[in-house]
Amino acid sequence: MPLVRSLSVTSLNGLPQWDGEDLPVEDLLLFEVSWEVTNKVGGICTVIQTKAKTTLDEWGENYFLLGPYFEHNVKTQVELCEPPNAAVKKAMDVIKANGYQVHFGRWLIEGSPYVVLFDIASAAWNLDRWKGEFWEASHIGIPYHDREANDALIFGSLTAWFLKEVLCLGLASSSLFLTARVHLGSSSPLGLR
Repeated sequence: MPLVRSLSVTSLNGLPQWDGEDLPVEDLLLFEVSWEVTNKVGGICTVIQTKAKTTLDEWGENYFLLGPYFEHNVKTQVELCEPPNAAVKKAMDVIKANGYQVHFGRWLIEGSPYVVLFDIASAAWNLDRWKGEFWEASHIGIPYHDREANDALIFGSLTAWFLKEVLCLGLASSSLFLTARVHLGSSSPLGLR
């Protein structure tokens, strides 16, 4: 079986060529994906919060953080709004049209970066299908009662689907994806192959 491979941030293969040290960010979208976007579990949330303002200063309206939706966190940490980017809005609309909940807003930290938050509970009904797809792609099984693994698979599947929709819409010339933590491991074999 051929191994599935995804690009890492150490590979700039496929990005447009540029002169000097300035990357033309006005033509790119940057998506940073983590289980700890608006959801402090460990130290990654602090890392994201610390660098968000600098990244936002460099990327402006083209910088998006993707994470899980937890209502209790959103009520105190996020100002919900409409996505200003057409590709992001249309990708969210596709996911919503298929019966899943996805939310957009500004994370109320320094810089107020945009966040796209996926409601894990709204997609739990599709867990068996995604487990099957994950098994077919990787031959790795996920125990039935492992809630953390199940949530990670749902989150990874929704994230991969969203990113694939953004790319397929062709409204963004190029996109970069950064991931933090192991929760996104499931997105590579499922949606971005």
